[in-house]
Amino acid sequence: MYTKNSEPQLSMELFRNPTSEYRGTPFWSWNCKVTRELIRSQMEVFQKMGFGGAHLHPRTGLDTEYLGEEFMELVSYADEQAKERGMLCWLYDEDRYPSGAAGGMVTENWNYRARHLLLTREKKTGMCGSREEFLKAAARGEKPAGYYLTAYRIQTENGFLKSYRQIEGSLPEYDSREEEYREGKLWLAYVELMQESPWYNDQTYVDVMNREAVLRFLEITHERYYEVLGEEFGRSIPAIFTDEPQIKGSMVLPDGESEYDVTLSFTDDLPATYEKAYGVNLLGVLPELLWELPDGKASLHRYQYHDHLAERFVSAYSDTIAAWCEAHHIAMTGHYMSEPTLYSQTLRLGEAMRCYRNQQLPGVDILCGDPEYSTIKQAVSVARQNGREGVLSELYGVTHWDFDFKGHKLQGDWQAALGVTIRCPHLAFMSMEGEAKRDWPASISYQSPWWEKYACIENYFARVNTALTRGCARVSTAAVHPIESYWISYGPAAQTKELRDQMDDNFRDLIQWLLFGLVDFDFISESLLPGQCPDRTKECPNGTGVIRETPDGAALAVGNMSYHTVLVPDLRTIRSTTLSRLEALADAGGNVIFLGEAPALVDGKPDDRARRLAGRVKRIPFQKYAILQELEEERDVDIRRETGERSDHLFYQLRQDGNGKWLFVCHVNRKRNNVSRPERLSVRIRGAYQVTVYDALSGNCTAAESVKKDGWTCLTVDLYAEDSFLWRLDEHNAQQAADEEAQIPGVSGKQEKTIIPEAARPLREGRPAAVYGLVAGPFRSAGKKGTMVYCIEEPDGFTMAEPNVLLLDRAQWKLNGGEWQAEEDILRIDNHIRALLGYPRRQDAFIQPWRVRETPEKDVVTLCIKMESRVETGSLMLALERPEKIRIRWNGISCPMPKREETGWFTDTFIRTVSVPGLKKGENELLLEVPFGQKTNLENLFLLGEFGVCVLGTKSLVTAAPTELAFGDITRQGLPFYGGSITYSMHFEMDREKDILVKVPHFTAPVLEVWIDGKSAGLIAFAPHTLSLGRVAAGRHSLEICACGNRFNSFGTLHNCNEEFKWYGPDSYRTVGDEWSEAWCLRPFGILSRVEIWEGDREHGDK
Repeated sequence: MYTKNSEPQLSMELFRNPTSEYRGTPFWSWNCKVTRELIRSQMEVFQKMGFGGAHLHPRTGLDTEYLGEEFMELVSYADEQAKERGMLCWLYDEDRYPSGAAGGMVTENWNYRARHLLLTREKKTGMCGSREEFLKAAARGEKPAGYYLTAYRIQTENGFLKSYRQIEGSLPEYDSREEEYREGKLWLAYVELMQESPWYNDQTYVDVMNREAVLRFLEITHERYYEVLGEEFGRSIPAIFTDEPQIKGSMVLPDGESEYDVTLSFTDDLPATYEKAYGVNLLGVLPELLWELPDGKASLHRYQYHDHLAERFVSAYSDTIAAWCEAHHIAMTGHYMSEPTLYSQTLRLGEAMRCYRNQQLPGVDILCGDPEYSTIKQAVSVARQNGREGVLSELYGVTHWDFDFKGHKLQGDWQAALGVTIRCPHLAFMSMEGEAKRDWPASISYQSPWWEKYACIENYFARVNTALTRGCARVSTAAVHPIESYWISYGPAAQTKELRDQMDDNFRDLIQWLLFGLVDFDFISESLLPGQCPDRTKECPNGTGVIRETPDGAALAVGNMSYHTVLVPDLRTIRSTTLSRLEALADAGGNVIFLGEAPALVDGKPDDRARRLAGRVKRIPFQKYAILQELEEERDVDIRRETGERSDHLFYQLRQDGNGKWLFVCHVNRKRNNVSRPERLSVRIRGAYQVTVYDALSGNCTAAESVKKDGWTCLTVDLYAEDSFLWRLDEHNAQQAADEEAQIPGVSGKQEKTIIPEAARPLREGRPAAVYGLVAGPFRSAGKKGTMVYCIEEPDGFTMAEPNVLLLDRAQWKLNGGEWQAEEDILRIDNHIRALLGYPRRQDAFIQPWRVRETPEKDVVTLCIKMESRVETGSLMLALERPEKIRIRWNGISCPMPKREETGWFTDTFIRTVSVPGLKKGENELLLEVPFGQKTNLENLFLLGEFGVCVLGTKSLVTAAPTELAFGDITRQGLPFYGGSITYSMHFEMDREKDILVKVPHFTAPVLEVWIDGKSAGLIAFAPHTLSLGRVAAGRHSLEICACGNRFNSFGTLHNCNEEFKWYGPDSYRTVGDEWSEAWCLRPFGILSRVEIWEGDREHGDK
């Protein structure tokens, strides 16, 4: 994929203008009736936004038959459009998600449907008496719920398993309490199929442990794409994305005496393959999977069950698809479900790292802005070890409409530092019609007013990628992943939950201690290790074959990576194959460090072998200080504050690229109320290097001076809240350094002590990402203070990019001419009507439109919307969906039903605008007669025009259009529902010619664009909220600042009053009870305080 990385050095042309493979590729939500015009126009939008392509992702609302002739012709057209623009077309393997059912086509075969084992105290109805009966019933077209499997007598004592016995044969009869007391409680085991769901188009999810089912999935999906587009596989089509495949998880009992139903992950032939693997009848030992053994004894069968589940899932699903992709010259990418914690992956995957073993481009997803460092660290570890070209991340999802450029940069930065190379922004709506607008917004496309400014983000990350995809990561420390120890503890909550929580806490803490302590590391998967680090003792008579000699000493060879130090983090069990390799590393002089207790189990069985090894190597407390102190010799990078303490909010990545290295350092967490103050940091890098600054925001390069001391290269930097830096490190040689400096544009062979990159004027990002040198920071010079020369407290005026908005989200209603019903939220009205007509609700899970047969819209819903106005207005525009089908009456006057081509649009081309008469003083009435069928969407409407809006509790009042706008929240100044951009006009005066910069200390907007004297000066997005305006002549100057809008106050969760809510999907718009507010929950927007003009040249000044 990254063929340009074969060049000996990164060219300046590629760094400044990265090609498509280095750029982000958003999820492109195909959520409507797809057309060529939509594809062409939106591909053009993506190109202007700086993206390198898009993932063609069928999602909720798709009204073109999935994988049908028209669909495939449109996919081909999308690929053609991508090729014309030098972009890439990425495929997606499912209708919605999770992957595997092919929109329900796979699971029309009942043998391929997801299932689990149900252990219950009650006889279940609808079940067949055996698997044989079940297969016959399914063949007859019947829909049995599952089948009876076996039964057990189970005795417990104080919640622990005392005895158990399998009862084979037919379903036994219940007996008396005396018999239960004597022989144990009777538990029945059924295999239960997943119930049909509209989410799977009235089918079910697939049995991911059934290889035949997966082959059927490949036949329907992948072979279909190959038939039409196979010639482009590996060319314009680099990969196909698989999304959230998962096991239907094993649950735990609340406690050992519980009689609640409980489920276990299962597939029909699991007992047979388990017995083949371990020589044990799984059904004969099944109670040990759920109950704890007495006296603290660990169950070997529980350990082996979870290991076998993980292997069955990966071999049937992941390996099968990856092998097909390998044979067809296309990469398998995408992410799995529930990767971050030991609990979540035990429940849904078995083991996350095993899933990536054959995936050509391992992937992850980071939703809600969650800091899932574990998720990325696991995937990147396998990618590094297996020599994969990169790692994909589906990011920015579920961050809502008001997620700003700071968030985009910070979230992308820390993921890049951990090893993500392919950003897949979630989500770009093809349409906002109907439910699609609530599909985990925001839309990272033309619907967001800032879309034309987004290239600054994409150019930045593409430039970072040109460096961070070269060479290989320099990592010398590894940690054995603790997932297998967690399996052993996966028992009843009352007995194991606290222990399991501690294990997950330890897992999280170790990751954060190392990453924030600036010690990069990889995880070692015990299941993958034998394949990555084969024991070739017979081939290597002078060594074990698992050790690699490096210039820094003996290292454990794990695929492409070499680790001098391996941490064993407080495990309960460890594999004998892992121990063999750790023993070899210790014997060769490498570092093996046990953290906390050494495991008492080997391969799930009592064995003191691990403790014997711990006795002859280092064992330290499982504590942050102890661990970081022990790893000081492994440290390559150290960053400290002026106070001497180590930074605790930065991540880094160090890569070896030929004879040089790349160092990328970035902030991780968002800092609030910390805009103006930089943090001065001392950076030390092990070794002696000539440092070149690669400014990824501007595309410029600058040499930086450094001090070489005690084997370290030392620099001082001032970093603001969203800053990052990318440095090229070349081994220090005076003559070579002088020659290289002469070849860098704009850099003389002789350097001052303070080196500051130019402001990013060509791309209008506004200011350098960080400043490098011994003493200097952005717009700061040693010993010199800048001066604020002008303070603008109020703007002279303002302009709006769009008409003002009155949100119409409440109405009275009636069905088919019946009685008027009380005023209600329109989405709730939609629910009421669907209930009355027997249609399924829309919300999150409803059958895709392409699977719904077209039927006449024979019912009629009438909506009555009342609007109160203090003023008369001129004619206005009404924005609504499918106006050509709706009869509109405005204050008793019928409005003509326009043809679609006669209408405009608002925010999204599927939300059309029609002209309506003006408002009169007092009450106004809007009546809409809407033909209604199963595919009809009742949605909010928007009145657009020149007016103001005052929100009074649950009421809104139309007022005169605001003629002035103060700095402050616009929602309180007549624009509560406005989501477009606003440009503030102002002026300032200079008494003489000066170099100046503008500062906007406080604003709530995704990004600002600044214009001086009618010319664009650049963008303000990141701290310290400043932008150089260059040298300005004496006299009066105009200044305009555009606050690029967001759509929250028009399309957000305006009635969801739960401030802790974070899963902003369809259901978040339909909260109830204490999470619902009749009043609108608006969010502030605009420039919130003064604008300042500061004196200082382009390089020097002070904030």
